Amino acid sequence: MSNLTTNYLNSLGKDLLNVEKCRELLNERKKIVENTEKALDVNDEESKVGKVIKIINNDTKRLEKCLNSSEKLITDVDLHLIETKRLRSDTQDYIDKISNLECLIQYIKIIQRVERLSKELEKEILNDDDEKCATIFANLCDISGHLMSLNAPHIKQHFKETLYHWHEVLKEKFSMKFEDILKSLKWPFVNTNFSLQTPSPTVIQKLQIIAEYLLQIELPEESANPIITSALLSNFPPLSLPVYYLVSPLRKRFIYHFHGTRQTNRVDKPEWYFTQILSWIRDHVDFIEKYIQPIVDKLGLHHVDAKLEFMRGLVQLSVEKLHSDLPNLQFDDFVFSHSIDEALGFEKELREAYNYPPTQSSILAVLTQPHVFVKWKNMEKKYATEKMDLMLSPNSAFQNIISIETDEHKINQCADTFVTLLQTITERYELLQQPGHRLQFLELQLELLDDFRVRLCQLTNAETGNSVSDLKSPMIANTLYYIENVLIDWSNTLHFLSLYYYKSQKTEDFDDFEIEMETIFTPILSLYRHKRFEILSKLGEIVLGEVKTRSREYQHEIWSRMNRKHKDILSLTPSACPMFEVLGTRLHQLQNALSPKLFKFVWHLIAKQLDEYLYENLVVDTRFNKGGALQLQHDVTRNLFPLFSQFCEKPDNFFPLLNDTCVLLNLANGSALHLIENLVSLEGATGIEDQRGAALKDVGVISFTPSMALQILNQRADIAVDRLAID
Repeated sequence: MSNLTTNYLNSLGKDLLNVEKCRELLNERKKIVENTEKALDVNDEESKVGKVIKIINNDTKRLEKCLNSSEKLITDVDLHLIETKRLRSDTQDYIDKISNLECLIQYIKIIQRVERLSKELEKEILNDDDEKCATIFANLCDISGHLMSLNAPHIKQHFKETLYHWHEVLKEKFSMKFEDILKSLKWPFVNTNFSLQTPSPTVIQKLQIIAEYLLQIELPEESANPIITSALLSNFPPLSLPVYYLVSPLRKRFIYHFHGTRQTNRVDKPEWYFTQILSWIRDHVDFIEKYIQPIVDKLGLHHVDAKLEFMRGLVQLSVEKLHSDLPNLQFDDFVFSHSIDEALGFEKELREAYNYPPTQSSILAVLTQPHVFVKWKNMEKKYATEKMDLMLSPNSAFQNIISIETDEHKINQCADTFVTLLQTITERYELLQQPGHRLQFLELQLELLDDFRVRLCQLTNAETGNSVSDLKSPMIANTLYYIENVLIDWSNTLHFLSLYYYKSQKTEDFDDFEIEMETIFTPILSLYRHKRFEILSKLGEIVLGEVKTRSREYQHEIWSRMNRKHKDILSLTPSACPMFEVLGTRLHQLQNALSPKLFKFVWHLIAKQLDEYLYENLVVDTRFNKGGALQLQHDVTRNLFPLFSQFCEKPDNFFPLLNDTCVLLNLANGSALHLIENLVSLEGATGIEDQRGAALKDVGVISFTPSMALQILNQRADIAVDRLAID
């Protein structure tokens, strides 16, 4: 029996025990069964199932009819395709023949047009009609542009050869006229001969006309045949024809003077040809801007900058020359280094004086060749190391270069020389365009910075003097601090910010860097700061060591037996004189030796440690009578504090332990007893109920804890404090 039936029977309850009820239920169930069977009778079209089956049968018949029709249609189409296959094949053959004939006609038209233009061009050349020659050649160039989209390699090659032929013919024709006009202008302007006379407007007009023709016969890019003699020169785009012929006589002069056996061709004097090129640029760019660039603009050739092309043509001469001299430079470090310096100076003047764009090909292409670049970097390191040896060797290495008291950093000679060395390296390599090249020099600078730090560490470690006056450590600390400040300033410049960005991109995502790693110099700055802190701490320890040695007799004074005197007639305890004398002397020496900020750190350190030392070795466990308390207060407030008052307005803030001790030891008896009562009674109180800190502040005690205050009060001979209250 199913669960559904069981549940239904359970729902009837006691009705199952009544026979009449059971008969009614049986009849009711029979009617339900009869109705269900009638609804499911497939033979009865009026039943629900019968209606659905009827619809399905009708749809099936329609689908079969459609399938039969489609099969017949497919058969008819296949038969038709078979019948028309030959016709279609014949028609396609005719279409292909027509297309080939049309292409042939177009080819013939192109060839005829080229031949016609060639004959016209030949005729106008004989007639010496330059304007028509340039116009006809421009028409040929237009045809070249239309041929680019055609898949016709043979006709394109034929046309290219034709175009190149007439280009050479016209170039020779116009170049001869152009050179004749340049000679009449006494070009190039050597020894400022151009300034001796003003060119006639007629000559200038002729020059501009021929320059225009030369620009018009420039070969299209797709038809040009660039001649690349070396990979080094591949970055130098071809010059426009007028500029090329303007550079040509200068190239001849350059080769004559700097590539032959002339005395001017010396590998140890690269400045001669660099200076010559710069002087040529200086003497000629104004003429080019004034007379050649307007023609370029007239023709709408906005991508052509005549002045820039002229400079690039002359720069190419320097590249070829330096590259050819390299084999003779490799084995002479002095000549090699000198050539590098002169090349960089040449590049810098080009950019600064003549606005030569850094994106243009330049002499740096020679210097960044792998073998040259490695040697250049090694030479920088070699000379920098030698200079570091020299700058640290003389006795005057740490002598201040400015002898005025207002010198904030107290810059000495070795610090200034080292910073100048780094700055010089930066000025040389910052001209390089590739970030990778600049990063390699940056790594060299960081290496030199660390090397310099190690050398300073060695100097400080080698010092054996026990007196501040005998040590170089203060000057070394100044050196470290000055270099730190220089590096911080440099890190905010565009040059080093960009290098930091490129370096971070090589290592990890820039946004993921820690906040502390915010500059390229952060790691080396951390090392410099650590060493500076170490030196200053050592200076503080040396001074404090001398003070401790001179304070032994003062510490053993019997403070509980001193005669009571009025505070106005007290004088410094005699045994304290040596301690205060050496302290004052050393502070004065440190102030003169250290920069103000470093000295501030040191005297803060000395004050803190001296406060703790005197408290632990003189105050703690020492009994004081009234006279001893007054004397200690006088020594501290009238003698110790004044030593530091010249450095700050409130020196007592830097001696909290001694200051609170003097307050408690000299507190009136009544006030002292009342304070003791408050401290003892509130022992164990917490939160808002603990008023001991407020009680101490009321009497002027700031830094002591309640237990420390009770301990000092217990050391007063005039007051007896239960020691159990301190625990």
